[in-house]
Amino acid sequence: MANLFCVKDKVVIITGGAGILGRGIAGHLAEEGAKIVILDRAAEVGEQIVAGIKAKGGEASFFLTDVLNKEVLEQNKKDILAKYGRIDALLNAAGGNMAGATIGPDSTIFDLNIDAFRKVVDLNLFGTVLPTMVFADVMANQKEGAIVNFSSESALRPLTRVVGYGAAKAAISNLTKYLAGELAIKFGEG
Repeated sequence: MANLFCVKDKVVIITGGAGILGRGIAGHLAEEGAKIVILDRAAEVGEQIVAGIKAKGGEASFFLTDVLNKEVLEQNKKDILAKYGRIDALLNAAGGNMAGATIGPDSTIFDLNIDAFRKVVDLNLFGTVLPTMVFADVMANQKEGAIVNFSSESALRPLTRVVGYGAAKAAISNLTKYLAGELAIKFGEG
């Protein structure tokens, strides 16, 4: 359904923007008139997405990032503000899973690779917390903005095998509810 909400001329940052979900959302929001900022570690794919959006008359930029590195994200923020002057929305789409953070049918919780579990939690949880810390202050100062955090059905109900991913996404769901109140109470309804 077109025009469910207006994003025309809004600056929308998408972390993990070169991923499957990020690129699909970027394309749609660009068609609706948003100025898209793709943040990802996959430079070649990110640049291809930007070129595709521009070929259709949209506005988009790519910035190489690391959602687990606050200093890199701070530089991304400076570069985005230098180019667009504002940030209207942040879509935290960076995330994923890895085999070691799962429990296969022939293994148990005691076989879990804790290093892989930690990497999945870091990417999914801290890869949302850090971009939010960096970019939300711009929206708080503007007194308006939107943050969309990508969670999963596994946050609500444990799904087979994906214990690391599910734990991280449950934390994302909780964090999102917390941030809704925190930002609205301290920085205004917008």
